[in-house]
Amino acid sequence: MTITNAYLTHNRPYTKRSKTTAIAIHWVANPGSSAMANRNYFQNTDVEVSANYVIGLEGEVICCIPDAEVAWCTNQANAYTVSIENCHPDWTGEFRAATYRSLVELTAQLCQKYQLHPETGGVIRHYDVTGKDCPKWFVPENHGGTDTKDGAHWKKFLKDVANQMRQSKKESQMNPSKNLPKPYLVKVTADVLNIRKGAGTQYPVVGTIQDRGVYTIIDTCNKWGFLKSKAGWICLDYVNKI
Repeated sequence: MTITNAYLTHNRPYTKRSKTTAIAIHWVANPGSSAMANRNYFQNTDVEVSANYVIGLEGEVICCIPDAEVAWCTNQANAYTVSIENCHPDWTGEFRAATYRSLVELTAQLCQKYQLHPETGGVIRHYDVTGKDCPKWFVPENHGGTDTKDGAHWKKFLKDVANQMRQSKKESQMNPSKNLPKPYLVKVTADVLNIRKGAGTQYPVVGTIQDRGVYTIIDTCNKWGFLKSKAGWICLDYVNKI
């Protein structure tokens, strides 16, 4: 799955979450609109609204705000959730197959990253926070959505995410070489980016990058990348992959 970074500069509070305890699923409530159109709406509207990710009708994934940061998407749950908005072709809210596949894969990756279990509260709906019919396809019909009364669509989705996580773990164990990252180039987007001794803010700063230049990453650990120069690790939230 390819994720395109198109970071917002508006409707982005630039606040790092102190914890991440759930992935929050949404629908855009604008049938037929594209992922980029919804990203651009966040960028240009005066309404305080945004999301970490938007998944399009063809399964394309756009990252609007790095998932370690707060987005204005899930009301009082913003402080502890990563938000995923999803495009849909009509007012039933049902996702196209490509959108659904990307949603399952992205949700599974985020659950693995933040060590969450989808079937025990690690994945939630906007509906679970406010009672809003969002995402409509995953909200029971007797509560304004288009899911069955017993939530069959939602239950299937959670099961599919759990299965995706198990499959990814199995493939990782069987083919460990596939998990070795290939070197790749990144363009630094921050004016000053710390280089740390290890992959995390708990490690000391051993240098800085101040030229917004292009660098080669040869290893990754969660959201951290190890520089080819072996100077140390940088946070990948502040670079764009080339």
